[in-house]
Amino acid sequence: MDTVTHGLTGWLIARSLPEKWKGGHPKTVAAVVSLAAVLPDADNAASLLGSEMYLRVHRGLSHSLPGILVTSLVLALLFARYGKLKDRRAVFLLALLGQFSHVALDLLNSYGTQILQPFTDARFALDILFVVDLVFTGIILAGIALSRVNPARARTALAALSVYVGLAALFHAGARDAVRDAALRDGVKVVSVHALPTLPYIQLTTPDRLAFASPAQASAPTAPGEDAGKAVKRPLEIPFPAGPFAWNGFVDDGRTYLRAEIEPLTGQVSWRQRTLRGADVPEVRALRGIADVETYLWFARFPAVVVTSAGGRTEVTFFDLRFGGIPERKPFLLRVTELPGALPIARWGVSSPSPGERAR
Repeated sequence: MDTVTHGLTGWLIARSLPEKWKGGHPKTVAAVVSLAAVLPDADNAASLLGSEMYLRVHRGLSHSLPGILVTSLVLALLFARYGKLKDRRAVFLLALLGQFSHVALDLLNSYGTQILQPFTDARFALDILFVVDLVFTGIILAGIALSRVNPARARTALAALSVYVGLAALFHAGARDAVRDAALRDGVKVVSVHALPTLPYIQLTTPDRLAFASPAQASAPTAPGEDAGKAVKRPLEIPFPAGPFAWNGFVDDGRTYLRAEIEPLTGQVSWRQRTLRGADVPEVRALRGIADVETYLWFARFPAVVVTSAGGRTEVTFFDLRFGGIPERKPFLLRVTELPGALPIARWGVSSPSPGERAR
């Protein structure tokens, strides 16, 4: 989830705690839990070290269960030394509660969190909520506001959040079943199937009418490689990140990835993309061993590539179908250029590689 929502969640949790747990210092407790709830995102500073480092580090050790134990202990020692609440054990548990809430929320979306670092760099994701959800954040804000009068309202808000997540989980299960059924009906071999929350859009059909975009009817999958790197354009729609009402379905048939848009209320499926699995493309195999390429293939859930060749120059553009098509910003796009007699040149983002820049 976004960092603001993490901090607000920590504040709400602090408000929900029984008064006897606060040791007569409710403001200190709120500060500890709120700070702890945003602390794991300190790893965003890794973006200063480049895109590859950012992908490796973000949601890594600082978001792992061993990592939050260590940083909670550090917070406990600092607050016990310089704050009003001197009970180290109490501060440690409060900090751990705040950081655990951060990890739990991040697991709800599809980015992937390395909760078992440093033992493994496997990324875990529940694929239930989009990374920004105004309904989720709105429930938190309402709980904070109402709890100023009655602290019990904070616990009610937490219960409402649990119900909301449960509802989203039902939508997730329905979307996954819908795309699996559509693939089988269309004769597609199903090796694995996933449903990921995506950014909802509001359709602007006429100046005086606003409505959620109508789902497209189910259509047969496109030929492998067709529209491989093209995201669906929405010229008359604006993003509105609220509610678990927009889903992408992904099918791996052992040779290609297929992406579909799913309307969870009706189960209607519209196939949007089909492309060869990036790791199996010959031009990608030739680039294996390059650090940037290995990092991208490790990070991407559904790695795909577009290969262009002209005048002896070959450019391999890596992207992740999870994001719909070729993204327009770092760190989710990697281009590797091969020139005759030269080492491959890697560049993150859309800009052209600078002279002398080499893949590591």
